[in-house]
Amino acid sequence: MSPVVRRFSTRMWWWDNMTKHAKYYKDNAISPVVGVMLMLVVTVIIAAVVSAFAGGIASSPKKTMPNVGIEATYSQTSGMTISHVRGDPVALSQIDFRTTPSELFGADASKFTWVINKTIIKSSDNQAIFNNKTGFYNTSSFVVGDILHIDPADCLDYTDENTQDDGLKWTRDANVPPSVNANARLLWTSSGGDKWTYFAAYEFGNPKNIGKYFYLDLVDPTGNLITRTKVTING
Repeated sequence: MSPVVRRFSTRMWWWDNMTKHAKYYKDNAISPVVGVMLMLVVTVIIAAVVSAFAGGIASSPKKTMPNVGIEATYSQTSGMTISHVRGDPVALSQIDFRTTPSELFGADASKFTWVINKTIIKSSDNQAIFNNKTGFYNTSSFVVGDILHIDPADCLDYTDENTQDDGLKWTRDANVPPSVNANARLLWTSSGGDKWTYFAAYEFGNPKNIGKYFYLDLVDPTGNLITRTKVTING
């Protein structure tokens, strides 16, 4: 083969190969580029979602409940005490004390849940922790070692079936009955009867309920339970 023909054949071989390679890259280079672009877009979207979620968590931290332990006593003749025995101090403006008869009282026990009004709860200096007239707390906090108490007269929730209630003597404030269980206390206009029998079964002051226990709950202002303790009724 002459040098001229050889050079021509080499050039033709080179041209054919270049044409084939160009066609290959033209047909196949699009898929990798599109794939990479899609991966980048997806990565950016995921990063944005995660960032927004993390920012939401940081801006609205979940409120944690205080860790509090309480104990209580109840006597039909001596009244009630509530003791802070362990855990965190709490602001009295940020908690409520709530009573509920236990299942020992009857099937409708949960219907007699009652939030104790703070005007009848007293601190160690014998002052009500909350002054209803001024709207201020005389005692602002409840810390380990503190003991609150409620006078026997303010625990009253029982009327003997043979005694007619005048409808007034047990009430200091018509809007706020002074009781630890006022939902079970009726203002009687007549004595005895099935109505009396039903409600008396849930009254803490009923002598027949000595030895039974009720629940005392510490709750936040929205009613969420912080802690619960059992309180046995004594004579």
